[in-house]
Amino acid sequence: MLKSIHDMKFVFLALALAIFTETLTTGTPLFSMWDSAVAMSVIVFLALVTKHYINSPLPAFAYATLIGIAICLPDTVLRTFFLDSIGKVGFLSCCVPLLAFAGLSVGGKMEELKKLSWKIVVLFLIVSTSCFFGASIIAQIGFTMKGII
Repeated sequence: MLKSIHDMKFVFLALALAIFTETLTTGTPLFSMWDSAVAMSVIVFLALVTKHYINSPLPAFAYATLIGIAICLPDTVLRTFFLDSIGKVGFLSCCVPLLAFAGLSVGGKMEELKKLSWKIVVLFLIVSTSCFFGASIIAQIGFTMKGII
C-alpha cells in the first residue's frame, strides 16, 4: 500500500504535466480541470492498489483500463462525472508526459540498449512499417465500406 502511495507522486507529476499541456494547447483554464485530475488520480490509485493486492503478471495499466471500463458502463452512478471530467483532457496531452517518462526510463538502461545495437533499429522499422500498413489497410476497408473511396 505504501508503494502505491509512493507511485502516486509520479502520477501527480504526470497529471500536472498533462493538464498543463492541455491548458497550453486549448487555452482551457487550469482551475477548470481540477475534476479531471481527481478522476484520473482515483482510477490510477485504484489500479495501483489492485495490482498490489492481486498477485498476477498484469501491469497496473491493465487494471486501470478495466477499472475505467467498469466505471463507464452505461448504468453506473459515476459514469457522467468520469466521462465529463476525463473528456476535458486530450489524448495527446496525456501522451507527452508518458513519453517523457518512458524516455527517461530507457535512458537509464543505455548499456542494455548498446548490447542490442542494430537489432533495435530493425525491430523499430518492422513495427513502424507494420503499423503504418495495418492502419492503411483498415482505413481502406472502412472507407470502401462507407463508399467514400
